[in-house]
Amino acid sequence: MKKKMIATLLTGAMALSMVAGAATVMADEKTETKEKYTIGFSPYTLTNEYFTAVLDGVQKACDETGSELIYFDPQNDPTQQASQIDDMIASGIDALIYIPYDSAGAQTVLQSCKDAGVKVINVDNVITEDDYDLVDGIIASDNEQLGYLSGQWVAENHPDGANILTVHLQTAESCIINVDGFWKGIKENAKDPDAYVDAQVVEGEGSTETSFNVVADALQANDDIDVIYCINDTSALGAVQAVEDAGKTGQIDILGKDGAPIGKHAIKDGTMVQSSAQRPTYMGYLGVKEAIDVLEGKEIEFNTAIESYSITKDNIDDFDLDDWDSLDEDSTDDADAETTEAADTKEADTEEAK
Repeated sequence: MKKKMIATLLTGAMALSMVAGAATVMADEKTETKEKYTIGFSPYTLTNEYFTAVLDGVQKACDETGSELIYFDPQNDPTQQASQIDDMIASGIDALIYIPYDSAGAQTVLQSCKDAGVKVINVDNVITEDDYDLVDGIIASDNEQLGYLSGQWVAENHPDGANILTVHLQTAESCIINVDGFWKGIKENAKDPDAYVDAQVVEGEGSTETSFNVVADALQANDDIDVIYCINDTSALGAVQAVEDAGKTGQIDILGKDGAPIGKHAIKDGTMVQSSAQRPTYMGYLGVKEAIDVLEGKEIEFNTAIESYSITKDNIDDFDLDDWDSLDEDSTDDADAETTEAADTKEADTEEAK
């Protein structure tokens, strides 16, 4: 009887061992066959080095996660951008990192992605709030702060007021917020905000050539411009050339945005006075990380604002003139920390609800 009981126990133990072994093998197989994703990236141009910096971050995150990357250059053509995204959807992308050419015209593209089950992380140029339900996350610089820092510089360095020319990109929601932030920075830091005159707004299209032409025309029409505020450093370089051609170098302060290598060199050379810097490489990197988290059912922060900072002649030597933001170990740790924090917050909220 005793021998029979021992035999029964041994048989049960062997059965449990076999089940545990099978579970281990299944777990190992699951790890080995973990799904790899295909990520699409659509900026509205890659001729601007800012967007190639975003691409660098996207590529690094794809390399780290073993994801396949597909991207195209629409060359500032919204129709072509939409067509390219349709092609990426047809090719089977799992998620799209999306920088729309026209924030207000993104709905059709976003609806196509949603209908196809493609997750979307909108980066840099933020879509309008009416379309928020069509994306899974938004990552952008603190666009108001970018403008605010420049406005603050103007208020502090032109305490008696200034006539201001704005070189805009009016199809970009982020640039609209930049310009609003710029005037807010003046209003909140000037002793007499009314002394700052919005002399003219010109459409620079975010390009050096177009900005040169429109600024040259504006300087002929307005001979008392004190400050030129540009929505990126690429536009600012066009303004620098137009001011030089007008013989007014040193008489007009030119401010840009991005903290691009071209902008930093111009500040070092004294042809620009300030640039509010962004972190495009980190933005692209974090976009892919969040896209994969969404695909894997993890919680993310829906709207992430990346802090900006001001570069002037006073701190220019603190920066690498030939590089954008660095994507070092601290940056990737920040991305992981943000994901963990979001998950912890969600878990805490769930426990509290219970």
